[in-house]
Amino acid sequence: MKICFVYPDIDGAEHYGARKYYHGLGYISAVLRQAGHETSLVYLQSEPTAESFVAEVQARAPDLLAFSSTTHQHRFVDRCAGWAKAAHPEWLIVSGGVHPTLVPEEVLANPAIDVVCVGEGEEALLDLVSALESGKSIAHIPNLWARDRESGEVSYNALRPLLTNLDLLPFADRELFDYAEILERNGGVADLVAGRGCPYNCSYCCNHALRARYRGLGKYVRFRSVSNVLAEIRALKSRYAISVLNFQDDAFTLDRSWALEFCRAYGAEFALPFWINSRVEQLDEELIRALAQAGCQLVRIGVESGNEELRHGVLKRHMSNDDFRRVFGLLHQHGIQSYSCNMIGLPGETPEMVQETIDLNRDLDPDKFQFSVFYPYPMTELHDISVREGYLREDQDLTGYYGRESVLELPTLSAEELGQGYDRFEELKYELALKRASPWRYRLYRLWFRLYGGDVTRMRRDRGRLRGWLGALRRGRAGRAGASQ
Repeated sequence: MKICFVYPDIDGAEHYGARKYYHGLGYISAVLRQAGHETSLVYLQSEPTAESFVAEVQARAPDLLAFSSTTHQHRFVDRCAGWAKAAHPEWLIVSGGVHPTLVPEEVLANPAIDVVCVGEGEEALLDLVSALESGKSIAHIPNLWARDRESGEVSYNALRPLLTNLDLLPFADRELFDYAEILERNGGVADLVAGRGCPYNCSYCCNHALRARYRGLGKYVRFRSVSNVLAEIRALKSRYAISVLNFQDDAFTLDRSWALEFCRAYGAEFALPFWINSRVEQLDEELIRALAQAGCQLVRIGVESGNEELRHGVLKRHMSNDDFRRVFGLLHQHGIQSYSCNMIGLPGETPEMVQETIDLNRDLDPDKFQFSVFYPYPMTELHDISVREGYLREDQDLTGYYGRESVLELPTLSAEELGQGYDRFEELKYELALKRASPWRYRLYRLWFRLYGGDVTRMRRDRGRLRGWLGALRRGRAGRAGASQ
């Protein structure tokens, strides 16, 4: 059968500079192809018209149309599914991914969507396609909520046990996403995942809700064997031009013995740098040294807030600022780049707390950092708090967390104060880059910063004017020199 996947990523490529590779669809596509089915992808980088979307899907002549999206992008699934069903009522339309797993009732409320995949999709989609191919009923397939296309009745099927041995899955299908083009555009950085699941209870993350959904169905946190991960790396290197391996696991170092085994085996075979995500409570000098010796180039760590009370009480992240200082210092000591991840605009946050986050990042001096405006994802503790306290603005709909807007109205942090904090974080990027490039210019900058009283809005405005004047002066000199020749 022919399965056409649709992945909306409106404005994402514009922000990241390249399309993303999504492992969820990659694994499902690999399982379907292994069983002899054909798969294709419509990757939406900008908002389509009804005519252009339907035409693009029609060109793939699908037997099944399967959507996957983030919470931010789900509204485009709703819209496109409606267009597809109106043009081709005979198409069976499925929606899956984390968002449908957490709020399947909301997704199935769209009459254009026939089936919602709740939970892991590899076996469920294979069972669905096999049933359609053989003309059997799809009403009782585990992990699927299926609407009867004649009666409209819905079969709310239970979840199947979680996949226990991830090594049994084929390597994720990358050709579905035209992977060579993605690598060319992002400088050869190849994304991988070594496992599934996260055991922590951060209040802004949906992992606790997913664990609750899967309770009693098997081990939620699972890692592939080191040998299986290395085999995939060999396969990738033989096919693609890769400069860096980027592991996307929430906590690559969660299983200490697994991480040390990986470092020993990887370092003995490969000279390719790699990046990981980790947490400060998992990292000590022995493990950091092993990562450095294996070729780990960068470690991303969630700081999120510089205010310990907010981090502990609101975010449910129980580490101290000194923990961050210790680990970032060890990373610098062993030659591994540090990457700090942060949020602003959190419930209960004040302008002073935003400044504490900025000050902590200045103290940590990460090689790279990112910050985003907090977004309350469905089925998370902070989403429930935002709804209960009346913070959530129903009129605000964002395609991602890239910009400075918030969907919340916070009594402790106005939109103006949030924007000022955003600007100060942006200014910190300039400041830390200057510190590495030129220590003496950095000292002048800090003097200038104090003279402005930390008013980065005026600083950035005046810096822009100064650059304009200097540019005009240089152009004037060049023009006079050309006229005298």
